[in-house]
Formats: sequence, C-alpha cells, structure tokens
Amino acid sequence: MCTGGSSLEDGEHLLWQCSPRPEPPEARNKAVLGAMTLGWVIAVVLFVLLGQSTLAAVLGVAGIVTGGWSEYSRRRSAELVEYFVTDQRIVVHTDEDDRFREFVYRMSDLPEPTLEEHGDGTGTIRFPDGPTLREIDHPQRVYEHVQRARNSAEGTAAE
Repeated sequence: MCTGGSSLEDGEHLLWQCSPRPEPPEARNKAVLGAMTLGWVIAVVLFVLLGQSTLAAVLGVAGIVTGGWSEYSRRRSAELVEYFVTDQRIVVHTDEDDRFREFVYRMSDLPEPTLEEHGDGTGTIRFPDGPTLREIDHPQRVYEHVQRARNSAEGTAAE
C-alpha cells in the first residue's frame, strides 16, 4: 500500500516510499475466532450437560462480544504509517487517532542502521536513536538505498 506524498526539497530525489505490510487477516483474526469458539463451546457443553439454555446463550453471546471487541480495539489502535526515503532525508508520516505527524531525519545526521530480515519477506531497518522502518517489503533494497544516500550525504557534508 503506497499512498500519500511528501514534498521534496530542491534537488532532492525520492528513492523509495511505502507503508509497513499489514498483518495478514488470518493472524489478526486468531484472537477473535478463539474467543468466539471458546464461548460457543462452553455454551454447547453447558446446554447439553446441564440443560442450562439461558446460561449457555449468555456465554455464547459473551464469546461473540469479546471477539468483536478485541477486533474493534485492534483496529482503533492501529497506527497508519508511511515512509519516504530520499537521497537527503527519511520522512515518516503517522496518523494515529486522527492526528497527522511528520518526522524528518537528515541522512547526514543518521547513525549506521541495522537490517533485520523476517521470514515472510519483510524486514525492519533500525537506526539507533532514530527512525525504525518496520515490516517493509524489499528490505535489502531499501537498506542499500539508505546506505548509498548516507554515504553520499557524508561525502557532501565533508566538502
């Protein structure tokens, strides 16, 4: 998902832009399905063993409500993030609780990053005391863009 935009400074070139890969629906729905299943299993067991239809119905509904509330809370707290890597800066846009924020990091001010590659093809680039580009696609390519831009910025700063 690559959307939005960031204004470039004079002579600046955009190298890469994107958002973290969203969590797969199967993974994020496990808690919801677990709560709902547990509620229904308890409800059926109580109904069959004890004949407690009212209690069974209440527990079944409680399982559904718990699962639904879990998903609602997760979606409300989800932070929208977008990253921009240019030859001069890294710009991070966030939109949490309907508050847009922009963080700008000059390549010449950033320390050496570390790259952590994940098994699903994504990765995370971390800068000590700086931005973290998390769950990004093509992490090795982005890391190389960042390294070239940092080296270029260091060479320009030294001149």
